[in-house]
Amino acid sequence: MTKIDIATDGYCINQLIQRIKNKIGDIAGEQLKQTAVEVVQNCVDVYSKTFGFGDVGADGTGLVSKSHKGKIADGTTGLIYGKVQSGKTNTTIATLALAQANNFRCFIVLTSDNTWLGKQTADRFANQLEGGPVVFNWEQWRNDPEDFANNQLLDYIEDTGVVLVSTKNVRHLDNLLKVLKSSRACSVPTLIFDDEADNASPNTNEAKQAKKGKDIVPDSAVFEKIGNIRKEVANHVYVQITATPQSLLLQNLDHPCKPVFCAALPKPGNNYIGGDLFFADDSKYCCTKVDIEELDQLKKQGGKINPGNNWDIPPGLRLALCCFFLGSIYKIQTANNPDAKYSFLAHIDHKRITHSTLEKVIRSFVTEMDKAIRGKISIAKKEQALKWLSEAYQELSSTANLPPLDDLVMQLEHKLRNAIPKVIDASNPDKEPKYNSGMNILIGGNRLGRGVTIEGLMITYYGRDAKQKMMDTVHQHARMFGYRQELLDVTRLFIPEHILEDFRAIHEADEGMRQAIGDDPHNIKIKPVWVGRKLQPTRSNVLNLADINAFIPGSHIFPRDPLWKASEISRNVEELDRLLANYESIGEKGEYHEVEVDFLIKILAYIQSRYYPGYPWKDDRVQDLLVQMKTKGISKGRLNVVRQRKTGEGLELTRQEPSRWLGVGFINNRVLSKPKREYPDVPTLLLYYSKGEKKKGWDEQPLYLPTLILPKSKFVFMFNYSDKPEEIDDSQLE
Repeated sequence: MTKIDIATDGYCINQLIQRIKNKIGDIAGEQLKQTAVEVVQNCVDVYSKTFGFGDVGADGTGLVSKSHKGKIADGTTGLIYGKVQSGKTNTTIATLALAQANNFRCFIVLTSDNTWLGKQTADRFANQLEGGPVVFNWEQWRNDPEDFANNQLLDYIEDTGVVLVSTKNVRHLDNLLKVLKSSRACSVPTLIFDDEADNASPNTNEAKQAKKGKDIVPDSAVFEKIGNIRKEVANHVYVQITATPQSLLLQNLDHPCKPVFCAALPKPGNNYIGGDLFFADDSKYCCTKVDIEELDQLKKQGGKINPGNNWDIPPGLRLALCCFFLGSIYKIQTANNPDAKYSFLAHIDHKRITHSTLEKVIRSFVTEMDKAIRGKISIAKKEQALKWLSEAYQELSSTANLPPLDDLVMQLEHKLRNAIPKVIDASNPDKEPKYNSGMNILIGGNRLGRGVTIEGLMITYYGRDAKQKMMDTVHQHARMFGYRQELLDVTRLFIPEHILEDFRAIHEADEGMRQAIGDDPHNIKIKPVWVGRKLQPTRSNVLNLADINAFIPGSHIFPRDPLWKASEISRNVEELDRLLANYESIGEKGEYHEVEVDFLIKILAYIQSRYYPGYPWKDDRVQDLLVQMKTKGISKGRLNVVRQRKTGEGLELTRQEPSRWLGVGFINNRVLSKPKREYPDVPTLLLYYSKGEKKKGWDEQPLYLPTLILPKSKFVFMFNYSDKPEEIDDSQLE
């Protein structure tokens, strides 16, 4: 793509970057500016290629020279793909400020339909765009859009430019369209920023339309309104902003929500806390002392939890709260800001009735703890309270250099009574967190999910466990991510082991997608596909993704529960012996034979396993994966039958229960390293030929145990575990 000369400086962008440097440092500020330069360069190039040269760029006129007519122009949708809680709003504001210096004149910012979040976003734009375009929000034109356009926009739209911030509410979008028509915004180059673009913006009726036809099923309302806005300001570039673009990247290639270029991949600064920290093996910042039973107790009314019994609190929640009490007191003592705020977030369900129960349980516990440590009730309860605080002290001491416990408890005696839990859901008239200095305990679900930054978040107690998980939705629940390095030593995520495994899988899939896109962010050629018997690549309603995962480029996969009894596999092993007769290779490392991918598929058809929930290997899915690789031009692979050194007989291997196999599986890292290094562009199938001895837990039946190494290809194979979405009782939603 031809690069157009762009301005990299201007009053508004320079003022903004200087203000940001004063807050986060020169290096981080300069990185943010370079990201904005990259985004604007892409937008200017795409606009010029699509609509003609001379309107935008360093020497642009700021006026549309050739109006686009008809449907939304192809190739005008881009993507800013940031990480959860990584400062995407600052990137957007900096991009807008620099785009103004390059003669874009109408800027539309679409935000969440959460009104208080939308106002927060509008205020940030208004406060930070000094000397730039004039910022307006939906509240200012809602009563009379035409009059507003004529009396307030016309003076600036061709001059300094205007920023129009609107929530993705149908009525607000209708009013925005009237404003654009009345102000003749179509006469100036436009840049549309869609924040959390994978939420509400895509067509949620896609699947229904595929079954019944577009003539019978209309487009979903918000998707239709955004489409009308894009047609009105036809000469535009539409930039989607999200940390979870699965539903966007899985759209059809000709879909208006499918990004065809990636405007930038901003890297979080050094102070960012993300998935690499929480989801690493043996992470010190992740505590799994939360079991399913305690979550069930909290969610079921009339169960073991009785809010009137002050000490009947599940042990995981109790430890999480005690860690928060001590961590907060420690930071209060050492912080330079006496008004600093520290938060505890409890997110275990979307139901308001659960929030109410949890609030009562926590409130009772805080009250009883406060009285106990001050000696206002029995000595036995004080001793019990101190024991629980001591357990929390030990947990935090693995990462924090805490002062003596007695010193912390002495201060806690004066602070704990102010730690009043607050429920943030539809039943709360405030609709948003109201923080106090010191300790804040927040309880909620959806309203504390996507797009919300929890101020001073220290301890997260997470237990939301939907029957069918949507990858992007669950990933957006990662409120524990963000720029809070100063709280890292006392930061903890309390989560059950099985939900942690879901987060790990989602994190790995996300990192794999980032790696695949990262080679060429200016032109997304990858087409992630779903692989599965009942699923069609990119055609399903991608906003109703069920249990999503991905085969990550360059990783290795294996079955967790291979069939091993003689009655189940003896005939297949005989057939494999015949197929592999010409591929005998003696020695643990063996020999790597080049073979057709079709031959690998044939081999795997004779190796069977039981599906183990939560892991990517499923026999037919893996075979489909290789079929899909062929469609991407990968026709050859490598095969190695790993046998016993010298004799070529089966190797000895102890059978494990499915959950006990280590991450490397049947093959050790030493053997895995060679094919990953020497054959990175093709699939490699390693067959571990095992004796299958009874003394090792098998059935005196030799067997072949597969490990498949995936190529480091420029695409991610995505799939889902189920095609049935979760059913939610709307009456119980926030």
